[in-house]
Amino acid sequence: MRTLFKIWLSVFLFGMIFYLPMYIFSNNALSAVEELTPKDLIPLTGIRGQDPERKERLLASIGVDTGMELGDALEENKSLTHVDIHYVESADANRIFAATGMKVVEASAEMGGGKRLAMLFSVVPKRFLRDWAAVTGILGVQVSDGKHTINMVDDPSDETYIWALFEKSGKGGSESVQRLTNRFDLAVAGIKERERSKNLESAAARPLSPAASTSGKFESNTVAGNPSKEKIVIFQFDGQPAYCADEGADDPNCRGDGSSFIGQGTYKDYMDENSALCIAGEVGCTLPQYFPADLRG
Repeated sequence: MRTLFKIWLSVFLFGMIFYLPMYIFSNNALSAVEELTPKDLIPLTGIRGQDPERKERLLASIGVDTGMELGDALEENKSLTHVDIHYVESADANRIFAATGMKVVEASAEMGGGKRLAMLFSVVPKRFLRDWAAVTGILGVQVSDGKHTINMVDDPSDETYIWALFEKSGKGGSESVQRLTNRFDLAVAGIKERERSKNLESAAARPLSPAASTSGKFESNTVAGNPSKEKIVIFQFDGQPAYCADEGADDPNCRGDGSSFIGQGTYKDYMDENSALCIAGEVGCTLPQYFPADLRG
């Protein structure tokens, strides 16, 4: 048994001597995304059952460099700046990791005009006895302006935006960024238009509030056209109670106690800033027990 143990221990230590350096220096999830090539992306895109070799030949025939790495494609694109590849730290990313053990990695770059391109990937990280990381899927290609975030790849036909980033001359990559920008702007304009239409519909569905009174008009009238008793306004004028009322003939008039004529207009036109405004029904307002005899309504 001791001999068998020595043999096992020797094999284990010998294996660790080779395994540990390989594990330490092998790629992680970030480098796996950075080193992605169109050839690597073909199995993750397109339709189920497609021929990878045929797809690779097709991409090469239209000028796509199938050996170019994603990190280089983004760095060399003249329409992109501040390229960054990092782990996504969010509640959704944490749920994905808890459920599948996969990390979410984002390759992002600034597009100009306050817009940002983000490519999201699911990656199986390296772990014990598995000394390499592998990209397992594309979760989305998004453009954001800080307020709106829109996914640009909804079906296989939209994957042209991805392949164009790897175009050999670099012209296709710049055109792809411009087309993504145009499509994003169009989508945002559609969102704003729908919001505007929704707000208009909501406003039309709400009952109209009473129109604000204009000079010379009262907000609440009786059938005779005079202010209702709940809206009678009494205020101080030269130390005497005064009121304003629409007497029917010449718009609202303001009169004092004993019907002495003060002038034409509303109580706001004749109100002394230093006197206390008193409106019927207002908390703490005590009105006289009488009203001028000529107030109708």
